[in-house]
Amino acid sequence: MSEEQIDEKKKKKKKAKVKKDACYRKVKSRYDVWPSAYASGALVKCRKVGAKNWGNKSKNEEIELEEVELIPGGLTADLKGSMEDKHKAIADMHNVSVEEINNQVAKGIKVELEHTSDKAIAHEIAMDHVFEDPKYYSKLEKIEGGIVDETQKETTVDEAKRKKAGTESSKESNLRDWFKRKGAKGSKGGWVDCNAPDGKGGYKACGRGSGEKRKRYPACRPTPSACKERGRGKSWGKKGSKRKRNEELFRTMVREEREKVIYGKTISEGLRFHITNDMPIRDNVYRHGTSRYFSLVNEARDLWKEGKLNLDEEDVEIMESDLGTFDTFAGQQVPLDFPMMIDESIDEAKKKKKKDPPIGKPTKNTGGGKKYKVYVRNPKTGKIKKITYGDSKGGLKGNWNSAEARKSFASRHNCKDKKDRTKAGYWACRAHKDFGTNVPGRFW
Repeated sequence: MSEEQIDEKKKKKKKAKVKKDACYRKVKSRYDVWPSAYASGALVKCRKVGAKNWGNKSKNEEIELEEVELIPGGLTADLKGSMEDKHKAIADMHNVSVEEINNQVAKGIKVELEHTSDKAIAHEIAMDHVFEDPKYYSKLEKIEGGIVDETQKETTVDEAKRKKAGTESSKESNLRDWFKRKGAKGSKGGWVDCNAPDGKGGYKACGRGSGEKRKRYPACRPTPSACKERGRGKSWGKKGSKRKRNEELFRTMVREEREKVIYGKTISEGLRFHITNDMPIRDNVYRHGTSRYFSLVNEARDLWKEGKLNLDEEDVEIMESDLGTFDTFAGQQVPLDFPMMIDESIDEAKKKKKKDPPIGKPTKNTGGGKKYKVYVRNPKTGKIKKITYGDSKGGLKGNWNSAEARKSFASRHNCKDKKDRTKAGYWACRAHKDFGTNVPGRFW
């Protein structure tokens, strides 16, 4: 490509950017959203009646629309040659393919025919828009999602720009960051009420002052920017409706009446959970051994006995047991058929009830075996030891007054050397003193 051709293209580009007819400028100044389907329609009307006559709201405007002929002169009026040559010139100007321009113009004609029945005018408007922006109608399609009214389009664009709900709230790394927020303007900190604009581009503090009244229910967010997050009125800023509360109350009443018909009374929340989820009573929803645990078993047993509750074999065994009933043991109320708690209760009761036996006081052994018994404390371990002694079938039987018998006994058992109180021999050598009548002391 020669330098002259390049210079000519640059001149065309400069000329194309500057040259815009009066209707284009006037219509674009009237519409905040550009491009749009409504703006395109207005541009068609303007070029029919002329820039001076369009937008004046005269009574005869409708008549003029029919009387005034098409006034030629758009952005592509200076392009020469056939339609293919014009499309090629636009493609070269924007450095895009001719096919892309053809597609854009084809889309544009369909859009503009919604506002005019003249295909030539629709083609001219589409060419003007593509001349300015080679992706004009692709952008329009994305923004509008097809041909939608201006209000819907603005809502769509605004919603697309909004952040996901919770974006601002998720910036805090700890509670200190959370409570250090200063959402409202001025000295008053804290969250802001998105339903209470302050008229200065911000929002009032979420906390109301003394005697302050607001028209709308508060929708509080951490910062003003969080008010633009998506989901308003759905995931946040929504007050529970009175209708929903009434529906919940109605459902509760219906459920209670249904339970009265089936079970003869309103059942507890725990048993209702078991029945609804088809959970057996043995898998009690409450903690093992608590008062609610036993209450659920007793409630289920009452309904089972009345034939109003169907249970499997394992649950029937529980119903036939004494689980849920209590009895007194060692001065305490203990549950029956509840082994874990019974064992622990018995051990504790034994520890509290048990007392030390009389130490060093021999008595007759009534439990069988040896004739006598005595309890002694081991000085090394501190534990109490039971000692039994005396042959129940023979030997001395309390005739301690015989001197020969006493001497023979002391000699056989070597009583003079028995000094360990934890041994049976020590106590056997002193049996005459503990159980005899008027028998003198040691005789060895």
